[in-house]
Amino acid sequence: MRAIRGLKEFALVLEDQGELQRVSLPLDPRYEIAALLSEMGKREAPALLFEKVKGCQTALIGNLLGTKKRLALALGIPERDLLRGHLPNLEKKIPPVPIQEEPPSRTLLTAEQGLDIGEVLPVLTHYVRDSGPYITAGITSARDPRDGTMGRGLHRMEIRGKEALGISLLNPPLADIYAYHRKHGTKMEVATAIGVDPVILFATVLKVPQGTDKLAVAGGLMGEAVCTERAKTVDLEVPAYSEIIIEGVIDPMSEERDGTLGEASGYYMSFSSSPTIRVTAISFREDPYFQAILPWSLEVDNLMSLIHGLHFIPKMMKEIPSLLDIHLVPGTFGSHVVMSIESENRAEIRRALTLALSFTSIKKAVIVNGDIDPRDSLEVEWALATRFQADRDLIVIPCVKGQPIDPSSGEGFGTAKLGMDATRPRKEGFEKVDFPQEIKGRLGSFIEAIRKE
Repeated sequence: MRAIRGLKEFALVLEDQGELQRVSLPLDPRYEIAALLSEMGKREAPALLFEKVKGCQTALIGNLLGTKKRLALALGIPERDLLRGHLPNLEKKIPPVPIQEEPPSRTLLTAEQGLDIGEVLPVLTHYVRDSGPYITAGITSARDPRDGTMGRGLHRMEIRGKEALGISLLNPPLADIYAYHRKHGTKMEVATAIGVDPVILFATVLKVPQGTDKLAVAGGLMGEAVCTERAKTVDLEVPAYSEIIIEGVIDPMSEERDGTLGEASGYYMSFSSSPTIRVTAISFREDPYFQAILPWSLEVDNLMSLIHGLHFIPKMMKEIPSLLDIHLVPGTFGSHVVMSIESENRAEIRRALTLALSFTSIKKAVIVNGDIDPRDSLEVEWALATRFQADRDLIVIPCVKGQPIDPSSGEGFGTAKLGMDATRPRKEGFEKVDFPQEIKGRLGSFIEAIRKE
């Protein structure tokens, strides 16, 4: 059972392990913080806690799950399980429960008092062509009027005024709940939690059966129920230890519009329209942390690769038992994969490639022999350079459904898919050069010591 309660406690764990760095230099939420997060996020950098944000009293934390090590730590599992696409208790559900103790004390600001979201929250403007500041780590909750269940999701939110937020509702369950309110002309109450336990954030981006509260999924992953508390101005239950809660109402009859944000694909994206939230209240814990997720970053890539991997890796391993390892390539949001196989059967190798390409999330698949480490890009490129012939080993499948996030895809997200067989055409003449095992074993510790110097 995890001994972590909320974002701040997780941040303390990271700091104790040298995985969090404090930034005391005052930085501007307009471009500066995002630019630093981008540079640091290109490598195995620590989470960053910005203690002084220009124009705001609230601290900001970013790059929280920027490495697989921290993502595994957040989920309470070994990193090797993460790499295998194995998440214990993923199917287990523990429903959330109202907090029994006194809820954490909060400072409450209401619309009647006068609000300015941009003054009280350090919301980042990320990229040069973004239409404005965007909240990227807000977990929004709404009640489904059809059955009373709670829908929750991670949706981008644009500041549209002192008391107004745009929210892009493209995915269920919130998109379906909004469609119902729009059809019936009824107002939709919402509450957005910022700065939650990272397991809650992760659970909200998973696909679950309709009517399932994603906090129940988070509870199953944690091994204990998520505690909730009632929002102040809307009839909704929210995670109790959230750093910040934004409450509001969507009037589906009001005008819809949408802004532009640099997305996880690395390109600017805007949608035809999205509703506006009229904010009724914002509440804060004492000295809160505002969490920001840089859209085009390894942090997002890690999350997307894990989510795709949970669906892809176990199914591939079950269907093709001779597969040794599967690696979703960083920087491709889970769309490129390298697989290693212990088989010389050409038909089985070809089946593994075509099966991988049948998954919506996969755009490019490479397969190598067991003597190649699929996680070592130098070895993979070497195998492609010395074992692959395009006229013999290339598979191209035109116009099949791909990921919506791919801006090069056509109508209906149709995309061409690519498979590359980089296994040796025969054993003779394709043995890698190597050293005696006893020499490698003897020098292993010496090499490791040199690397650490």
